[in-house]
Amino acid sequence: MLNKIIKMKKLLVLLFVVIALNSNAQYVTNFAKNVNNKDIDVVYYHLPRNIIKIDFTIEKSHDFKGKYSSFAKEMLNTDHFIKENKTTYSIKSVNINTFTEADPNMVFAISTVVDEKSKESVNINIELDSEGIIQTVGHILNQTDNKQTVFVENAVSSNCQLSEFYYIPTIEEDDDDEESASSSKLTEEEIAMSIIEEIKNLRVAYFDLITGYQEVNYGNTINYMVDQIKELENEYLSMFVGKTIKEEYTQTFYIIPEENKNAITIGKFSETEGFNNKAGETIKINFTDIAISSHVNKLSKDEIENTTYNNKLFYRNPANVTMQIMSGEKKIYESRIKLSQLGNVSLIPMNKMKLTFDTNNGQILSIIKE
Repeated sequence: MLNKIIKMKKLLVLLFVVIALNSNAQYVTNFAKNVNNKDIDVVYYHLPRNIIKIDFTIEKSHDFKGKYSSFAKEMLNTDHFIKENKTTYSIKSVNINTFTEADPNMVFAISTVVDEKSKESVNINIELDSEGIIQTVGHILNQTDNKQTVFVENAVSSNCQLSEFYYIPTIEEDDDDEESASSSKLTEEEIAMSIIEEIKNLRVAYFDLITGYQEVNYGNTINYMVDQIKELENEYLSMFVGKTIKEEYTQTFYIIPEENKNAITIGKFSETEGFNNKAGETIKINFTDIAISSHVNKLSKDEIENTTYNNKLFYRNPANVTMQIMSGEKKIYESRIKLSQLGNVSLIPMNKMKLTFDTNNGQILSIIKE
């Protein structure tokens, strides 16, 4: 009986020691630069920050003057023709995507010790994503972080259309002039006149096809023939009025918003040079209507970087922000987005708690008290 009592006392003492050791376990969180990991075992984790990817779809338009543009007014009776070769640019559309990376300015170190003398470590049980951003504390989630990678291909298209129908006046031919021209080299004006005659012939052929005047039944090929006639006519007309070829391409910028910096200049954009650093309208991003809960206390820089915390973790309360892209005084894009680095950094107790964080913005998704 006495032996049983002694054994029970030893068991109670051992149980008390285990409980005491566990109750003394401390999680210590520091700003990473203040930790010497040679002295203690630590786990580093990042808070996330958001990057904005801006894709501008640019239309580049090439105007080519016709070889015989000097005769356009006289022979086509029009002032609507390209008078010089030039290239112009315009912004057709703006598209944005946000993605997440580890914030190099928000790195923290967690260490755990049972006792200051023994420095005995205990399991932190923390889960990070591939970027080192904190995911969970206190439990492991079998989740795969499926991130979408957006590939933007440069789309190039060309367009050459002549929508106007030019009146071509009838010109009387002189037999003597025709005979003398045949024995000498043709002038530019004579070549231009011969092209006008070809256009007339094409229009006659076009009229015959669409009215059924021709005696031959071309069947389903008639549409193809009509298209070929119009294409050839446009080619001839372009020798007088010129042609415009358009292409589209995507120009991409990556922006990292910063706290207390509500305007970011991308560059300048002009009709003659596109994006450049010298001339044109200033392309700028404005961040307005930054909404952060006024009920969440914001930690100061000193409290974040120079204070040690026991059994607490840093996390983020992201900000909802209105993002505007301006070209000079003109607004060309607006959207409401969430930016983690413009929000508040806060602390949460972590002892005997299971925490899950949003790796895109640093916010807490769930809390389970053990």
